[in-house]
Amino acid sequence: MSFFTEELMQRIRYLHYKIKKIEETLDKEEESLNLDDLNLVLEYTKTLNINYQNEDQVKILKDLDLTPIFIEPLENNREIQIKDLMFECSRALWVMARSYSKISEKFEDEEDWEDAIIAMVECSKVFKTGAYFSAASINQHDIGITLSSENLELNSEEARILAQGIAALKEENSNNIYFASKLYAGLSSLSKRLFYLKKHEEKRKQQLRAQFHFDMGKACQLKAQASLESSITNINRDKVVKLQQKANFYYLKSEEIWNEMLSSVPDISSEERVNIELNLSVVKDIIKEIKLEPLGYDEIKRIQDPEPIIIIPENLAPFVPKSTIYLTKFVPKDLNIKRFKSFQKKKIEQKIPYSKRERLIDKKAGIVRTINELKVLNENKEIEVEKFAELMEKYSTKLKMIETAIGKVANPTK
Repeated sequence: MSFFTEELMQRIRYLHYKIKKIEETLDKEEESLNLDDLNLVLEYTKTLNINYQNEDQVKILKDLDLTPIFIEPLENNREIQIKDLMFECSRALWVMARSYSKISEKFEDEEDWEDAIIAMVECSKVFKTGAYFSAASINQHDIGITLSSENLELNSEEARILAQGIAALKEENSNNIYFASKLYAGLSSLSKRLFYLKKHEEKRKQQLRAQFHFDMGKACQLKAQASLESSITNINRDKVVKLQQKANFYYLKSEEIWNEMLSSVPDISSEERVNIELNLSVVKDIIKEIKLEPLGYDEIKRIQDPEPIIIIPENLAPFVPKSTIYLTKFVPKDLNIKRFKSFQKKKIEQKIPYSKRERLIDKKAGIVRTINELKVLNENKEIEVEKFAELMEKYSTKLKMIETAIGKVANPTK
């Protein structure tokens, strides 16, 4: 007697076949993925996600006529025998996560930034879910590297970093420079967090170090640029120069790390070498533009970094494995299911305005700063009374408009 009905077994086989087709598409650069097909992966995983208790899962896999082998890409395509249906679910989710990543790349190429961000957030969450299923594979003694829970967790975190990176680039391209500065600072924080999550191989470790220095350099540079563009006096000129010098410090540090990688890390592939050389050409051009004397480390430490903002939510698993042993260790409510569903609902109802409120708050802060500067000019008799009154009226009106807009974003039904 089979564990599933014949009708359900046929459906599972069909879904398994469709996932194989998605895998083939992933390997073909010229073919695009269909978002509807990813719902089939979800259906497949949820169908297999039941409590098998003491049933022989190898027999169930054989009855279903599913491919019993996983080709491990990180171990020279070694064959791994699939002996646990939770492991099979983890494999399917791994395919789904990679698909979201490819879809995000397509959106990014089309400069559809919000959809690119959403797709990468989904990628991060699906990798996270795959990690839970991998951890629940109690009958799978040979897991390999790719589908280990640790590796899938890292993939999830890297996808979250990519989503933050797209968001920062979106704001920079939209000329929301002050907000972009904070996002780059958040991006640097996420890369630094990944750096300390585990002991990485040397080239990955050095790449992360270079990246979080470069991103913080970008944050300082953009904050300095925003300060220059928003200020009507030279009152913050010294602070701007200090920020530019700190940006220069971070850029020089990233340049140093990338140069060291080329000369001392032995197992860099030709493709990795090209990428590092491209990074170096970018950072060298930026350093030439800054043209400032470097500061000593003691002086650098006294200059405050831009405040980091991370707008990509923590990785949330939309569902968890139903194996008994697993659920004794992890309680579903700890996974913030309500928060995930709320996020999904918002995503369906509207494109997520990730930065709208934060942008308005940043604009408000800039206008308040301008008003305060005008008051100082007036007190010091450095501005004509008529001009002062005209500008105060102009910026006070703008301030009221922004406060009204903030109120509407916070209470959209009103």
